This record gives sequence, C-alpha cells and structure tokens, in this order.
Amino acid sequence: MEKRQYQLSPNIRIVTGSEPGSAMAYHALYGNPRIINDEGLRFLNLFRRPISKEEIAQICDGDPRETIRAFAEVFFLVEPGFDEKEFLRHQMASHLVEVSSGRTVDRMGLAISDSCNFACTHCIHFQSSIDSNVGILPDRKQLNMSWETAKKCIDQYAGLMKKYGNRHGKMHFGNAEPLINWPVIEKVLRYCEGMSDLTFEFAINTNLTLMTREIAEVLKKYHVRIATSLDGTAQANDAIRISKGGAGTFNRIVEKFDLLADIGYPLDGFSITVTGGNFELIDTDVIDLAAQRGMTSIAFDYDLVGLVDIPVTKRVAKLMHLKKYANNKGIDFFGTWDSAFRNLTSRSLLTENHAFCAAVEGKTLEFNVDGSIKVCGHTTTQIGHIDTFERTFEVVGGLLGLVKSRFPGTDDYCSGCAIEGSCGGQCHVTREIVARSDGERRQRLFADLCDFYRAVTEALAVEYIHSSGR
Repeated sequence: MEKRQYQLSPNIRIVTGSEPGSAMAYHALYGNPRIINDEGLRFLNLFRRPISKEEIAQICDGDPRETIRAFAEVFFLVEPGFDEKEFLRHQMASHLVEVSSGRTVDRMGLAISDSCNFACTHCIHFQSSIDSNVGILPDRKQLNMSWETAKKCIDQYAGLMKKYGNRHGKMHFGNAEPLINWPVIEKVLRYCEGMSDLTFEFAINTNLTLMTREIAEVLKKYHVRIATSLDGTAQANDAIRISKGGAGTFNRIVEKFDLLADIGYPLDGFSITVTGGNFELIDTDVIDLAAQRGMTSIAFDYDLVGLVDIPVTKRVAKLMHLKKYANNKGIDFFGTWDSAFRNLTSRSLLTENHAFCAAVEGKTLEFNVDGSIKVCGHTTTQIGHIDTFERTFEVVGGLLGLVKSRFPGTDDYCSGCAIEGSCGGQCHVTREIVARSDGERRQRLFADLCDFYRAVTEALAVEYIHSSGR
C-alpha cells in the first residue's frame, strides 16, 4: 500500500519577527496565520519534498502525526498534486449562489450628488469619472438625484431586505458632495422613518462646509453617522484639499467640527488622504488635534488614484509611526492599507467570504443619480439599473459577474502574490483607472500599490508577532 505523503504548500509564507525565535506562517490563498517558533519552522522544512509520516517519524523524536495533522488542517502541508486554487473555487461556489440571489446584499448607497464645491485633485470620485480620451464619462452629465429616483431605489432595496427576512437596513449618502442635494436627503430620512417593517442605519460622507446648524440638527435627529476628511493640520490640509477658487479649507472644516460639538453631536474621527503634495507636511500634530477633541478614530490612506512618488519603505515607515502614536493616544488608526492584514487575521479565507472591500464581496448596491446601479459610488462599472432591478442578479454579468471576476485566487495578475487571498486584487477603482489607460504612470500606480500593500502587511505581521509574544 502506497504511503500517504505530504509536502509544504507552495503558498506558505513566513514572516519573521523583529526578535529571534518567532515567526508568523500563513497560507497566501487561505490565510490561517499561526505564530510559530524555530522548532515548528524546522519541522515544516522537512516537507520541502513529498514525504510520508513514516519517513518523518524516522527523523523526528516522538510521534509526528498530531503535528502533521495540525499543519495539514490549515493547509500548510498538502498532498502532492492538490490543486489549491481549484479547491478555493469549489469553496466559493455557495457564496456565488448567494450573490446571484441578492441575499448577500446588506447595504445600499445613494449617490445623491455628482457635484462638489471643492476641487481636490486627489479626489477618488472625480479621478474615477475621467476618461483620458473623452474627458468626463457620459454617466456624469446628470448631477443630482431626484426624489422620485431616490424613492424607487429605496423601495427596491427595502423589498430585497424583506425578501430575505432582514429588518434592518444600512444606507449611505455619498459620491461627490451629498449636501448639495440636501432637500432630497431630508426627504429620504423622513420616508425611511415612516417604514414600519424596516429600520435604517444612516451614514454620510461630506466635506461639511455646506452644513448649517439646521442640517446638523437633522443629522443628529436621525443618528446619521458623519464621515469627513481633514488632510492634516492647516498647512498639510490646505496643500491638497482646496475650494474651486484654490483657497485652503482647513478653517472652514474645523468650524463645522465645532458646530457639531456645540449641538452635542461631535465627530468621533475623520479621514486623511496623503499625496506627494502633503506627505512631508503630515505628522503627529494631526493626531494630537484629534485627541484634543476626544476623537477615537482616524482613517488614513495614501492616494489610491494617483502615484505617490515616495519610496514604499518611507511611506510604510511613516504610516507605522503614526499608527503607533495614534494607538498610544487611544485612537484607532486604519485604512485600506490594512485590509489585507485584517482579512488575513480576522477570518478564515476558506470558510468566510472575503474580498478587498464589501463592494466586490457582493454586499453593496450603489444607486447612481440616474438610477444606474454599481457596487460603490466611485466605480464606473455598471451592474444594473433601477428600472430593471431583477436583472442585477442574473447569472450572466451584473453583480455576480463582478464578484466572480474579483474573487481572490481567480486573477492571473495576482497569482503567486504573498497576499493573493487576503488582498483580493486591490481597490476596484484603482484597477479601472489602470485599465482605461496605457500610460506608464497609470501602470506604475497599480504596481506601486501592490508593493506597498505587501510591505505594509509584512510590517503589520511583525507587529502582530511581537504583540502575540507578550
């Protein structure tokens, strides 16, 4: 009888800690991170070639069967010929069935306005809306969503929620500057309040500057979670976050921080975008600003749609320094940069559905101003339309087609990457921008972000190893 053999998975990755004697091993496709010591590493190295338990027993002291079983359960050890990507595709089949039914959807976005009173050159929304050959894409001609369209979108989403027994919905107001279309937002809030069989959790992304006290009071009344941006203290912010007239915006934004605090509805944090224009100006002073205001979270990201011509090592070093400083102040510090690491360490990539973000996981329907349906407010990929809502979930194309094309392990470009499974191929908007242009700079953007995500995931893993050893 042929003896059962095992070998080290070609997708095993090892990150060594900052101190000798400890490392983190994980599967590039499946995750399953494990803190492992030198003895464990030596044991795994015995499987560089296919080898049976009986052969291992002759090399090792004691019975190795339990150790082999433990490593095989997390796919660090596999049988020769085992197709790891095919197994992942098999595992994702049930998730795709759920996507095709619409059951995975748990939130909606209303792209309430495609207009903005700012002119930030790093804006992900407007960068994604520009085609290098034809300028503004055709679907951006209509700037504001009508109440009639908004109501139709809500009704379709509410019907989908109730179809699968969900009694709580999530609604996000976004795109460019939603407060430009405040009258429709207010109608939406009142309409949803009147629904007896569905409650809503609301959120809005806004630059705040159009917010009046009256608007702020309404947002407070409906418990609308407010997300806003402040790209550093005055000099850093005003280097990139500007009005259409080119003026800085720091003071105007902070005034609204004060307004919200004054009515008893203070912000719990803000987001920061860093480009080549403000990289050198960003420091711990912006974290001090947040701490002084009693804030508890900062979302930090380097530009996702423009090349930041700063070495990856320097960007990662600054990010990790700011993260440590913020955490010591009791502030959660996160961003898209930790998506791969969070996926890697918080879930089993085989048994729990995952992707770079909720949008490409099949959880989001974003209704654009004209009723077209996408998975996020910044993508140009249309998956349906409100007038033919059911077709959004057809087997060919639609939401299913997008999710299937972006499921980890299916992208040839990502094949062999150290974070192939947990990253899932980056932000969809970044990929669209690269796909629309043959320019060297756009291609460099995607490759540069790949290098950045790998480097920052490794830095977070080293931090994780250190914290696990305490």
